[in-house]
Formats: sequence, C-alpha cells, structure tokens
Amino acid sequence: MKVARYYSVDDVRIEDMPIPVPGPGEIVVRVAACGVCGSDVMDWYTQKKAPAVLGHEPAGVITAVGSGISTFREGDRVFMHHHVPCFVCHYCRRGFYSNCAMFQQTHLDPGGFAEYVRVPAPNVERDVLKLPDSMSYDVATFIEPVGTIIRGVERARLRHGDTVAIIGAGLTGLLFIQAARLWGGRQITALDLQDWRLDYARRVGAARTVNPAREDAVAAVQELTGGRGADVVFVCAASIPAMELAMRLTARGGTILIFAPPPPDARLAISPHDILFHELTITGTYSTAPGETRLALDLLTDGRINVEDLITHRLALADVKRALDMTREAKESIKVLIEMG
Repeated sequence: MKVARYYSVDDVRIEDMPIPVPGPGEIVVRVAACGVCGSDVMDWYTQKKAPAVLGHEPAGVITAVGSGISTFREGDRVFMHHHVPCFVCHYCRRGFYSNCAMFQQTHLDPGGFAEYVRVPAPNVERDVLKLPDSMSYDVATFIEPVGTIIRGVERARLRHGDTVAIIGAGLTGLLFIQAARLWGGRQITALDLQDWRLDYARRVGAARTVNPAREDAVAAVQELTGGRGADVVFVCAASIPAMELAMRLTARGGTILIFAPPPPDARLAISPHDILFHELTITGTYSTAPGETRLALDLLTDGRINVEDLITHRLALADVKRALDMTREAKESIKVLIEMG
C-alpha cells in the first residue's frame, strides 16, 4: 500500500508499506478520506514524531476483521478514532480523557494518510462507529474535529443566552459558531484578520464579524453585548496576541477557552487581579472522547452542523505535501481533505 510519510516540513515522501494484518480484536480499514488537521501543520509538534504517517481524521470501509469481533464485519463503513481512553484511571474518572495513559498510547497504524490502517483492539472496542448510509466519507472525516468542538463548548460551560466571541474564523472557529448556536449562545461575534474567512463566519451564523486590523474589536463586542463583553470567548488562533485580546473581550464572570495550542515555550501575561475580582475562568481542551464523537455523528447526520460548504480542497494521497502546505499557509483553504480515489 501507499503511505505519505512526514520527515520534515519540506520532506514528505510517498512510500510503500505492507497492508497491515489484523490481530485479535482488531480491524483493517481501507481509508476513503482523511482530513488535514491544524495540528498536522504545527511543526514544533509534528517534528518530534518524525518520521511518521500523519492523519487522524479518517473514515473508510472495513476490509479485514480479526478474531473475537462480532460487532463489525467486512464491508462496514466506519469512522475510527485514533486515541481512546481507559475510562477507569484517575484522569478518566474526572473527565480529562486526553490525559489518560491509554489515550496517549493508542493510535491508528500507521496513520490516516495511508491507503489502509490497522485499528487496535481498544480503539475497535471503544470508538469505531458505523456510518449511516446517508453520510459520505467526506462528511465522516469531520466526526473527530466536531467532537473536539463539542468538548470545548461543554468545558466552557456555555449556557443558553450566553454571549459569545470567537477569535479565529478558520475551520474550528466556524464549527464553534455553529455549535455555540446549538447550545443557545447569542450575539456571536467572529474575529479574524482575513475578510474572506469572515464571509464564511457570516454564512454559518455569526451575528457580527470584526477584522481587528481595521476595527476596535473590544468596542464592537461591547456594543453588541450591552457594554458587558462576551460571556464565553473561544480562542481558535494559536497566538499570544489573540489570547491577550480574549482577556479584553471577556465579560465579568466569563470564560476563556484556549483551543489552538501555541508552542510550549510561549508565555501569556495575565492579571491575577482581574481573574479574582472579575471572577474569570481560563481553561482549555485537547482532542475528544467517545461520548463526544457519538454526539458529533448525530449532529452531522441530521445536518445540525453543516460541513459540506467548509471543504475547500480535495487532494490525492500523492498531494499530501501540498495539502499540508496549503493548510499551514491558510491563504485560501478552510478544510483540505485527502481522498484515496
């Protein structure tokens, strides 16, 4: 089979590997499509994994089933999650599944940018989902990213009637707009430095869009919220200035959710005085877990979250390098998919 193996930013090679064979409790899936995630182009993050086959948003059809499996069979169309928790450790019992040791150790073999993947037994047991006949593989690649959005909305404790600001109108920002509306958020303001992305934000339901390069973002959010600021601010841009802006946009008693990760050595100056007297909450989330992927599947199935219009590019496995570059530059792409043909 063919795989796209990442060695460095400028070195992604199409290589041959044997098609994997399933062990007991495992399945092998022929990948039909796999999304390119923002984390796939965080070079400080991917370089430490190199050489590696990236891609963790795949969907496809089962081609081989290991012994001991009765819930799946060859020919089933499925989503498969790359990480799964144990559900019983200290972190799982507190709901912080991505800090679970099993979560961090489990992964698809070799990765989603491959023609076939082996799904380990824990993943098969906990987070492989059959797809409805009505769902395309392209839409199914959004189950994982939509699951991460659901986790973020719930971690931020977004309540019906809360005002919302979203910094960054790339893919995750656009998904947060849709999810915030479903959770009862109102007066949703999207902020981005690219006007073409703000056009997308208006299409998916933002009440107001702001380009901070041309407009006073704080004044705009306060005008829309009666002078209070946003009850919940989602930061979908991995920059310190974006996080500093979030501090100024948040209402008293509000929550800031940091969703896009900056490099490990980045530092943010905060005011403990404001956190205490304004009763602010600053939090973050990473990845998603089985409960959220199942809700994501439901929301995508019935169209309550629409992703078809967010797919801007579909490329072949041979073009993974181009897909990564396009996602990294973010000049014309919202979501890039790798389709296996």
